[in-house]
Amino acid sequence: MSTWWTLLQKEYRMTRNAALLSLAILIIGGLWLVYLSYRYHAGIIFAPAAFILVILLFYPAMYILKSLAWEWKVTPHLWLHCPQPGWLLLAAKLAIALLQMLVITIITAALLLLTLSINPTPVEMEGIVLSSLIPIVVEIGFYAAVFVFAASIYIGSWATLISVTTALAGNILGRFRWLAGIATFFVATVGLGKLHETGFYDLITHWGPLSIQPRTLPEIAGDLGMHINMAGHVNLVQFYTGEVFFYFLLTAALFALSAWLIDHKVEV
Repeated sequence: MSTWWTLLQKEYRMTRNAALLSLAILIIGGLWLVYLSYRYHAGIIFAPAAFILVILLFYPAMYILKSLAWEWKVTPHLWLHCPQPGWLLLAAKLAIALLQMLVITIITAALLLLTLSINPTPVEMEGIVLSSLIPIVVEIGFYAAVFVFAASIYIGSWATLISVTTALAGNILGRFRWLAGIATFFVATVGLGKLHETGFYDLITHWGPLSIQPRTLPEIAGDLGMHINMAGHVNLVQFYTGEVFFYFLLTAALFALSAWLIDHKVEV
């Protein structure tokens, strides 16, 4: 654990300045949008918030690709000849990426809730005070955050494998090693697409149906004069427990394969 903590600290120091600058820009820009939302219309802040949500979906992937590219270019001998297993090195990078992602999520959520709580303008036609929607926004936002974090880790696992296969092909393809990364992306996209169309995929994933129902919606619907029972049967999303297990195991396998390739195949 002490070794991994050392790697984590090293990863943090490498990205600390850029991360702090990005957070400062986010806070200043966010507060400016909060003011504009209060001054003109509350909807001004929602489009940037949705954009940040999309960026967060790919944040670990972008972080890992950038970090590994730096490792391959600047310190390949030190990194690859490190006596620690590859999974420790990758876990440190993923942990810092998720930590930064968590901080960005918290700041964005706080700015969004601040906008809803201080905006006095009722929504047009309905006469709804935005602050009354805070409970449902918090609940739906929590579900969205969980999905984004899970999906981002999965996308990050593919980004890790793409980076490692690109480095692996360096001695063979030379400066055209990026073709190996494209090939990995193509195989992943086409292969998974074909798998999803098979009955085998349905067999191993379509079990344990689950649905998410907003618990705060009946209360808010009652405040708005809507039928509470009908509101209580609204499903935000439906999925299968089998799908969760499938993507969990696939994500773990991709990170494990990347770590094994770093330990046994990648050369400098």
